Amino acid sequence: MKNIILTTLILMFVAILSVAQTAIDFTVDDCNGTSYNLYSELDAGNVIVLCWVMPCGPCATGAGYAQDAAQSFAGSHPGIVKFYLADDFANSDCSYLNGWAGNYQLFPEASFSNSLISMNDYGGPGMPKVVVIGPDKQVYYNVNNNQITEAGVVDGINQALSGTVSISDNPIDNISFNYLYTYNKIELKHSISTPISINIFNNIGELVKTDHIEDLNSITIDVKDLNKGLYILKINSGKKRSTFRFIR
Repeated sequence: MKNIILTTLILMFVAILSVAQTAIDFTVDDCNGTSYNLYSELDAGNVIVLCWVMPCGPCATGAGYAQDAAQSFAGSHPGIVKFYLADDFANSDCSYLNGWAGNYQLFPEASFSNSLISMNDYGGPGMPKVVVIGPDKQVYYNVNNNQITEAGVVDGINQALSGTVSISDNPIDNISFNYLYTYNKIELKHSISTPISINIFNNIGELVKTDHIEDLNSITIDVKDLNKGLYILKINSGKKRSTFRFIR
């Protein structure tokens, strides 16, 4: 009985950890000498599919699933979903890692052999290991070994693309943001009595949309006419404002 209870508690603890995890930042040079900062890539609105490999033959299958999943978004979200490859313990040099990747038709956006990109930040080793990180810096997929599937990585990417992050410094009380990614619509639920203004800006600060439909305490904004990319939605009410970042 004690063993059953202990096992149950461990599984519950693991489940809690898996619900939400913030990615660990790094700044390292890739195998071509280009510097990458993870948080800067995420702040730019990118989704990162990061795969650790030994490298070894069995690792190629999971890495291939990760690459194929990332590439499947090239048409719908060009330049947004990026596939990174990392040596597991940074004990293979870049020439070996890149040669191995080429043999298995793996062509990552960037490849790394640097111990600062650590599997231990995401629950420990297991070859291969794939995590999907969204622009809100949350981990949406974290799977090891032969449990990795292309469909699972795709689902993680979809969740990351649907995720939003509030970046308000003086937020409006009692307002919720819901991006219906499948329908290209934003829903705002609120209980605000003062006038509201809503504006959407692109990633270079240009105002691209002000239209919305208000029905009692619900506001709907259709964004299907916007180009793919990162956007900022600003809501002003009196002296307060709420700001949300989302990916179309």
